[in-house]
This record gives sequence, C-alpha cells and structure tokens, in this order.
Amino acid sequence: MRVLASLIGIIMVTAASPSFAQERFDAGVRIGLGLAAGVPANDMPGQGVFGHYRLTDHWALGLALDTTEFDFEEPAKRLRLPVGPDDEVVDTKAKATIVSAWLERRFPRDRSRGEWFVGSGLGVSSLDVPDARGSLPGGGSFDIVTDGGTEYLVTALGGRRYRLGNRWSIELGLRAEQHFADWKLEDRVSGATRTIDDYFAYGAHLGFSIRF
Repeated sequence: MRVLASLIGIIMVTAASPSFAQERFDAGVRIGLGLAAGVPANDMPGQGVFGHYRLTDHWALGLALDTTEFDFEEPAKRLRLPVGPDDEVVDTKAKATIVSAWLERRFPRDRSRGEWFVGSGLGVSSLDVPDARGSLPGGGSFDIVTDGGTEYLVTALGGRRYRLGNRWSIELGLRAEQHFADWKLEDRVSGATRTIDDYFAYGAHLGFSIRF
C-alpha cells in the first residue's frame, strides 16, 4: 500500500507539469478481482497502478503493476495427504506481484464521453507462498513448503471507459488470463511432492485515471 500511495503522489505531481497539456499519457489506480477453479485459488483480489501511452486516436500501449493476496487452497489436499472431510481446513496466504503490458484498441465516438476498448498482452508474476502446517488424523502432521516460482501470463481484455470532466476517467474492465505456472509442493514430514502447472483465471477491475 505504501508503494501504491507513492505512485499516486507521482501521478499528481506529474499532472501539474507543463507536459500535462499534451494528453498523450494517462495513469491511475485500480482494484480488481480474479477468479479461478480452486487450484491453486478460488478468488484473487488485488490492486495496482496502470497507465497508457496513446499511439493514435485508436491505439494505445498499456502497462500495469498489480499486487494480489489470495488463499492457496488446501495444500495438504493437493498432496493427497489423508485429511478427513471434517478436519480443519488449512490454507496459506499467497502473494503475487504482477507486471503486465498490452496493446489496446479503442473505439471512441464523436461527442461522446465514453469509449469501448479491447486488447491483449503479456505479464510476469512473482509469487511468495508461505509454508502450510497442520495435523492429520491419527496424530500425524504435515509441513508443506511451496515454491511458486514465476508465472507467465497471456491476457485478453476489454471494457468501457468514461471521461469525468476534462482530465479524469473511470473504467470497468474484464479480462481472461492463461497462467503458465510451475508450482512445486513438498511435505517435509512425509516427503510427498507434487507440481501445479498451468491454470486459467478471469476477472474484472475498476480503475480511475488522469490524462496528461
């Protein structure tokens, strides 16, 4: 959150500079929610900063830095350890830092404050997954270490952007993401191992931006 606050401050200072009037750039903040099928996660809320560089009236390049924190669902179950259906569920809180870039096609309309947009891009996600510890039926236990490594993302996106006055905009975006992943799990107690590979996620975000 401190990084996010600092970037907001940079945006505001830049907006007051002489280049503000050129309006080739926009930058802002956004919140979002991603959804997956439960392996490795169900819901992935996040926030970040983003910006665009306008190439023409219809094309722009986008760049974003997002962070998300989500439950890595039931790592003991992923390793097929003998966890009973009535036993306490042990999740662990994973964190991801995502850098992404995309090419965006815009569909502005004359005398309209709104425009549709679609695009596609690539991303890199750095993961931090804490260890998971818990008890097993019969007095046993597990101690699972997870190496999430680095994920690579291919993204398709689209949405609607609406101008608020001369400089500010609000947008609602939808996206679909293919994650190319290689999570490695190991239980230090039993020695059981497993990998979690590619998965699909989709989601939405709400963003506010300023042009300069």
